[in-house]
Amino acid sequence: MRGSPTLYISLLALSLVSFSAEAQQTEIADTLERAVIISAKSPSQFTGLKRLNSDDLLSGTAVLGTPDVIKVIQNLPGVASGLELMSGMYVHGGDGSDNLFLLDGVPLFQVSHLAGLFSSFNTDIVETVDFYKSGFPARFGGKLSSVVDVKTRDGSLDEFGGSFSIGLIDGRFSLQGPIIKNKLSFDLAFRRSWLDTIVSPLIAYVNSEGSTKASGNYALFDTNFNLTYVPSSRDKVNLRFFAGTDGFNYGETTQEKFYGKEIYYAVSGSEMDIKWGNLALSSSWEHRFSRRLHLSSLLYYSRGYSDIYEWQKANQLVDEVINSNEFSETLSSSSNAVGLKSSLYLSFEHHRFSAGISYQNLWFTPTHSAAKRVNEGEPVSSGGTNLYRANEAAVFIEDEMSYGPFFLTAGLRLDGYFVDGKNYFRPQPRLLTSYNITDDIIAKASYELTSQYTHLLSSIYIDIPTNIWMPSTSEVKPMDSQQFAAGFFVRLSKNWHFDISGYYRSLRNCLIYSSSGSLFPPIDQWEDEFFSGIGRAYGGEFELRYLSERFLGNINYTLSWSERKFDELYSDWFRDRFDNRHKLTLSGSYQITEGIDVNATWNYHGGNRVTLPEHIADLPYEEGGVQLFFTEPYNAKMPDYHRLDLSCNFRKKTRRGNERVWNISIYNAYCRMNPILMRVGSDEESNPVALVYSIVPIIPSFSYSLKF
Repeated sequence: MRGSPTLYISLLALSLVSFSAEAQQTEIADTLERAVIISAKSPSQFTGLKRLNSDDLLSGTAVLGTPDVIKVIQNLPGVASGLELMSGMYVHGGDGSDNLFLLDGVPLFQVSHLAGLFSSFNTDIVETVDFYKSGFPARFGGKLSSVVDVKTRDGSLDEFGGSFSIGLIDGRFSLQGPIIKNKLSFDLAFRRSWLDTIVSPLIAYVNSEGSTKASGNYALFDTNFNLTYVPSSRDKVNLRFFAGTDGFNYGETTQEKFYGKEIYYAVSGSEMDIKWGNLALSSSWEHRFSRRLHLSSLLYYSRGYSDIYEWQKANQLVDEVINSNEFSETLSSSSNAVGLKSSLYLSFEHHRFSAGISYQNLWFTPTHSAAKRVNEGEPVSSGGTNLYRANEAAVFIEDEMSYGPFFLTAGLRLDGYFVDGKNYFRPQPRLLTSYNITDDIIAKASYELTSQYTHLLSSIYIDIPTNIWMPSTSEVKPMDSQQFAAGFFVRLSKNWHFDISGYYRSLRNCLIYSSSGSLFPPIDQWEDEFFSGIGRAYGGEFELRYLSERFLGNINYTLSWSERKFDELYSDWFRDRFDNRHKLTLSGSYQITEGIDVNATWNYHGGNRVTLPEHIADLPYEEGGVQLFFTEPYNAKMPDYHRLDLSCNFRKKTRRGNERVWNISIYNAYCRMNPILMRVGSDEESNPVALVYSIVPIIPSFSYSLKF
């Protein structure tokens, strides 16, 4: 069966939500705060927390004219970016599949467009992003390495507004405003690429000559729609919808002539059709019982899916008969979750208590089918559909204590994961503390245990539709992580801020998917394709920030080690693929005039690691070929990576008071051809020779935006 089954879920409004910090005592209806804010403490008192607002996301270089949430996070200390141009995130030695992405509290399975070139978060509607790499609050669970908590804005209850943007390969539009003033509002954001409008005339030109006809198309779509209802000063109801979709297809058909006793005609060709994306629907109700007591609830449905179809047909004339061989293959997968979260918050003078429950019902439906047909005979088919179900429940309790210069958050999360024939329970303590040594110096530390119950079947380090999520089973156990972090925040002066920290992390039941030679992962015996081992990551991070009225500068540096130990692969510790020893990011933004600002970012990190043979030996003549000898996994380092990105914004007010912005960006300004792939050859003496491939040159781009 081709395609993922269509599922319709009707989400009803629930009851009860959110918390506003004790300091927030206003009764204005449209300023009701959410429960997920991080109390009244400054982010500088938390280890591993970075809060980004819409200005942070829209400033700087926009690759191909499109600002991106994940590419901003990649510049932060402790985050390895993986492959060139991709939106990979490898946090504190993580493998990229262990990051929790939340959109208004809803976990997302698929967060990338164009194989990871862009993320699915439309910056036009994003209000804030909280990024955690340590010091996780007890309310977060299910992934090991980081939390990317994205919150979209509520529509204005009293006035209309919006924006329009056009970039090199896509366009964006947003509109918000009241439906019923001071009661009901909406917020709509839409993004679409137009690569198809560029490709179509090129294909038409190719098809104008020759007997081979081509067809092709690619398009991405993002849609966010929020409804906000404020029935009273104590309540707020939100209905939210998100859909992100990619569609790609390409095909070639050839009208063939075969000459025998007469002229025979036949059609051969190939076709590939791929669709993938994510869908999220949620309903929440925030309620404030009093200044001290608040309740938050959320009901949601999330779905990640992919559908890949491939077809090939070839013909041959034998004894005046055309023999045709036709082959088709389909790989579909769907990851689904229906969940409920509810949290209670109670504030006192020195304490802020929170407690909550969450539940998810998950089901995963991978499908793989293949069919072969010779001539006009009946097709011979193989494959099938597997269904995996799981239930995940959690409870948490947390107390934020504040006594003068001393701050402590102590929490406990208990997860239960239930699959056929196996139940897993994971208690996860969380501790975070800080102490204001002086008004300008803060010491801080954290400790947490985290567990992950879903696993990614991926043959390469790119977010492509063949990647499949699977649950923990009796054979494939959950992964566990333990992390310590500590550091200091120092306010050197009014303009200079300094943050330094270190971390140590250990991983248990760390998994490597071994079926790297298969683009289509097996869906029946996939549990046998994992190696289980342990891991560790440790290092130090440094951030120096200068902020004045017209200039903002950052120096981010990371010194890190990331290692693995898999007895089935190698008897000792070995370095991980993205064990980038040094990472340095220099960034600056200067406002030349009120309407012109320039931005520059320089990135450097040690080269990614690859596995290369250290010796090549010829096999005996009768066997033919060569034999490769390896010492350890990832035993070679690629050349170091560095690039410079530049951008300039020209802002101007129109006669109607709207803001018009031209952005000109240059990615890789000095055209450093950074290596993205290394392969092995041999010289005349059969010694291995590394061949490095680079494909990303300088990329200029532009965008135009109008805010109204």
